Amino acid sequence: MVFASIIKKGTNYDYITVHFLRHANATLLLMNDVDLKTVSAHLGHSDISITADIYADVLHFKQKYVAQLIEFNLEDDD
Repeated sequence: MVFASIIKKGTNYDYITVHFLRHANATLLLMNDVDLKTVSAHLGHSDISITADIYADVLHFKQKYVAQLIEFNLEDDD
């Protein structure tokens, strides 16, 4: 495989696989506010629920982040 030979040539990144890059790409898209439907289509998932199930941890983190933003703004009386 060409990808494997590129990664293993003098690098310390032999743990990187195409699947790893796919997952990293999807995570980065979600963390940068790309909507779930768009990410799901980008990944070629047949149903948005597949994407939601796989990336539930990322989506949960985003929900907590939004809740913290709202809490911060509600507490800011200045």
